[in-house]
Amino acid sequence: MLKQLQQSLSAPRTIMTINAVNTDGTVTASTASNHTQRVIGSGSVGDHIYVQDGRVLGTAPDLAFVEIEV
Repeated sequence: MLKQLQQSLSAPRTIMTINAVNTDGTVTASTASNHTQRVIGSGSVGDHIYVQDGRVLGTAPDLAFVEIEV
């Protein structure tokens, strides 16, 4: 039951684009709304990535993205 609660409260997964690859094993990436974050992981400049809890989870597909505010 504790694991289920922790999973439901975990940070959301975000799609970001890599802007810079740093020498310390991190990348600087930005969201579609231009929020920049330094995250642990690797990739190439221009790659779309999934980010959760400050870590790169993997590559994201290069699809059109639309953000709708409610």
